[in-house]
Amino acid sequence: MSSKIRIASLALGLGLIGAVTAVWGAESVINLISQGETIVAKVKSTKAAQEALTKKNNDMATEGPKLNAESKQLQADVAAYQKQADEVKAQTADYKAKCEGKTLNQQEYKACKAQLDTINQMINQVNAQPPKLNQRSKDLQTRAAAYNGAIKEIQEQGPKVNRDYSLALTDEEQWIDRVRTFLLSPAVQPYAKKAGCPDVEKPAKNIEGVNKMSIQALACLKKIAGTG
Repeated sequence: MSSKIRIASLALGLGLIGAVTAVWGAESVINLISQGETIVAKVKSTKAAQEALTKKNNDMATEGPKLNAESKQLQADVAAYQKQADEVKAQTADYKAKCEGKTLNQQEYKACKAQLDTINQMINQVNAQPPKLNQRSKDLQTRAAAYNGAIKEIQEQGPKVNRDYSLALTDEEQWIDRVRTFLLSPAVQPYAKKAGCPDVEKPAKNIEGVNKMSIQALACLKKIAGTG
C-alpha cells in the first residue's frame, strides 16, 4: 500500500512539472526560435545586398569621372594626331613642290634629303598612333558600357534592395517585441535569467544594437528550449 502512495506522489509531481511547462509553452519557444532564425538570416542577406549595391554605387561614383577624364584626353590625343597628320601632308606637299622633278644644286639636294628624312620620321610616328588610339577607344567603350549597365542596375535594384532591408528590420523589431513579452512573463523569467538572456527592457539605440539583441535573444531562447 505504501508503495502505491509513493507512486501516486510521483505521478502528481510529474503532472505539476507538465503544468509549469505549459504555462509558457515549449511550442511557443520553438516558434520564436524558428521565426528568429528566419528573420536574422533575412536581415543578414538583405543587409549584404544593400552593402554590395552601395559599394557598387561608390565604385561607379569614382569610375564616372575617370571615364570622362580619359575620354577628354583621348579626344585631345586624337586631335593632336590629326594635327600631326595634317602637318605631314603639308610637309609632303612642300617637299614635292620644291624637290621632286627639280634640278637641284648640292645645297638644295641636301636640304631636300633632310626634309624627306624628317617627313619619313613624321610618317612613322603618325602611323604608329592609330592602333593605340583605336585600342584606347575600344577599352573606353567597353568600360563605358559596363558603367552604364551598372548605373542602370543600381537604379533598378536600389529601391527594392532598400525596401527589402527596411522590411527585414521591421520584422526583426516586431520579433524582438514578441521575445520581450515572452521573456518578461513571470513563468519564464527564472529560465531567462539562467540562460543569460539580454536585457530586453532596455531598447537598442541603433540598427546594430537591434541586430546584436536579436542574436543574443535567439541564443538564449535556444538555451531555454534546450537546443542551444
